[in-house]
Amino acid sequence: MLHELPTEIALYIASYLPLQSLRSVLLVSSKWHSLIADNVQAVYRNAAILHCFILPADLQAESFDQKSNSKNRDWTKFCQGRLQIERGWRGKAPSVAKELNATGKFVHRMKVDQKQKFVITTRHTRGLSVTDYSTDRVLWETNLVDDYAHCEYEHGYIIFNRHDNCKEVWRYAHDFQDSDIPEDFKPDDPMINASQDSARRFASSTNRGHFRPWALLQMPEFTRAFRFSYPTLLSAGAINAYLWDIPTSRLVETISNIQAPNQDGMLGRLNYVEVNDHYAFFCGSIQLRIFARGGGALVYHLAMKDLPSTNWDVLPDSNDVPCTSSLYQPQRLHETFHVSETSQSHFVAVHVSSSGKDLAALTASGIFVWIPGFERLIHREATLNDIATLLNFNPSPDNPRDISIYLALGESNEKAAIATRKGLFIVSLDSEISKLTAEPPPRPGVSVCRVKKYEHSRHLSFISCLQMTQTGLFFNWFPSSEQNRLSQPARRLTVPGHAPFQAIPAQYLPGFEPTVSSDDDEPGEEAAPDPPSPVNTEQAGPPSLVETHEEDEDHEDDIAVLAVDDDEADDFDMDEAEDEVIGDLQFGGDGFMQVIVNDWFLPINSSMVHCIHV
Repeated sequence: MLHELPTEIALYIASYLPLQSLRSVLLVSSKWHSLIADNVQAVYRNAAILHCFILPADLQAESFDQKSNSKNRDWTKFCQGRLQIERGWRGKAPSVAKELNATGKFVHRMKVDQKQKFVITTRHTRGLSVTDYSTDRVLWETNLVDDYAHCEYEHGYIIFNRHDNCKEVWRYAHDFQDSDIPEDFKPDDPMINASQDSARRFASSTNRGHFRPWALLQMPEFTRAFRFSYPTLLSAGAINAYLWDIPTSRLVETISNIQAPNQDGMLGRLNYVEVNDHYAFFCGSIQLRIFARGGGALVYHLAMKDLPSTNWDVLPDSNDVPCTSSLYQPQRLHETFHVSETSQSHFVAVHVSSSGKDLAALTASGIFVWIPGFERLIHREATLNDIATLLNFNPSPDNPRDISIYLALGESNEKAAIATRKGLFIVSLDSEISKLTAEPPPRPGVSVCRVKKYEHSRHLSFISCLQMTQTGLFFNWFPSSEQNRLSQPARRLTVPGHAPFQAIPAQYLPGFEPTVSSDDDEPGEEAAPDPPSPVNTEQAGPPSLVETHEEDEDHEDDIAVLAVDDDEADDFDMDEAEDEVIGDLQFGGDGFMQVIVNDWFLPINSSMVHCIHV
């Protein structure tokens, strides 16, 4: 009967049919087959929107882009490809792993541009590079970057910190002329000289992957963490937070007193910040807080004790046989009740979805909190118990120590990637998308996969960055030669007057920039991060070092790399050896070395970018 309706109404009804139903309709009704065949582009374009394979806003942007090929897009093939990608994330279709050698072996942070097909990386020692991840070739780099720099990237803007409390902003060279640079906070001479030097060293006819200075932003006070979500940069200090409009290099808003105490205490040590057009999010060791933009009112806060006690434990699923060529192993979710154990943990990261509607948070103990439609909490239209889903990635811990390392959200496909000391996990979050796929997951409507072949607990501890695109997962990992070596016993390294060394200090969680401690800090203030908490280094300590060499030998003052032979190291007299500090290197009694950066001890981590594409 529906085929007898006017074409416009019939197509409108068809726009609510998932792909599987469209296929069934084509097979069982010749009249519907004719209707869809005559309007195939419109039908599958609507299906792409229904499945969230593409957002209406992206379609609108493409319509104004003269270079876009969307008008000639085959929507049938587009939907088929995206459905295959969705199956790939769930371990039902092939995936391929690749090691990027061109990024070097000392990667600290990275950002990925899927449209341009390059990855931006900062290193432990000075340097920022842009690498084509398809050809594994360096396109451009600059050495004018501080050690262990955190970087942000979006819409062609790179932002990274300097230890003089400034933020450098560089912009994709194709996107502007020098006359476009705002008058305020112009780049300084070192930035300009570094840009000219890089242009000479990486001269090309296309200048693909090249960046030039855009601004040098001076923060009003010492800041601890920053996050860029175009067009806004949020840079937060211990008490106040500053929001900058990057295209115009203007400070547009200040949120004061983010630590103001309420009935649940203060915000606590700042672990992560996030921002979108409507809210600023602050992830503290005591609370997670949301402030409204355009006034800075605190509109919602979440303490650990407020988390629901009902969790979904993430467990191996021996009954589910995935695609043999997939690196993703589906996991089983088991509903269970945890008696206030999460109250002993703290928040380490928070992200808002690309739609701006959903919120994700991660606790140090391995609890992932997914809050779809979080604004309902702000408007008191729902309670946390009603709408939140909690996934427990540490269901039966051998000890209660912290296991979380990194949290990343996908660009627009409602996916989350979570790195813990127990594994790498992919979470497909959107229950509506899940219902439309060929194999919808059971309650609670999300699916979880574990990444195979990247399961070494000590190597997992040294992941310092994890990024997701629509089709790939990028993270830094030990080179394959090191990954295949026989595991050596982890040896303890202690710093005089400090707790045992922690592989990933809190301030190096995603979004955190290196900090300089101040002699003026009062006990209890948050102007400098707390010392690392004790961890079980027998399991999570640094792996054995291997001999490495820097290609650039011009910087003799850069951090050195110590080669340690495991057999010789075992011959050391550990009982008589004492800790010693020489320059900026800390040598423990066990022969291990770590580097002092801004009064913090960090491992020399020989790792490069790995990526897994579905």
